[in-house]
Amino acid sequence: MISQIRFAGIGGQGVILAGLILGEAAAIEGLNVIQTQDYGSQSRGGHSIADVIIGDEPIYNLIVTKADILVALAQLGYKATKHELKKDGLLIVDTDLVKPDREFIGAPFTKLAEEKVGLALTVNMVALGYLVAKTGIVKKESVEEAIRRRVPKGTEEINLKAFNVGYEEGAK
Repeated sequence: MISQIRFAGIGGQGVILAGLILGEAAAIEGLNVIQTQDYGSQSRGGHSIADVIIGDEPIYNLIVTKADILVALAQLGYKATKHELKKDGLLIVDTDLVKPDREFIGAPFTKLAEEKVGLALTVNMVALGYLVAKTGIVKKESVEEAIRRRVPKGTEEINLKAFNVGYEEGAK
């Protein structure tokens, strides 16, 4: 089985890092994985997309063609990519920032990052935790290991805390 996951937002929300970490977690589990990214020239405020394709069989697409899961952290990201989500695909949104025109699940990821973690910049890890809890796409422990490997040195604990805040929210 192959799953196509897309993270969409704006620059500064960390969607690229979330995609890298999800991809690394899949690799830790011995799954096949492709991770690609697309972002605008602006470092903050432009579009930002991270695609992750995970499978236990060979992967032949280099980019997401029809997403099984779309994680939208900003309205701009949602509007730009909503047509690439399968009709029966899972839409996960930051409920304070994205107003979708279809069925979705989600939580106020940015607010949770600010209030429970103390740093809005960890919104990506909160959303990643929520995704993993809701889908079981990879194991929680694999993501925690990938976080330790991938985030800037000295930020491991706050990123793990944010991931766990999102995971707890998704497990409700």
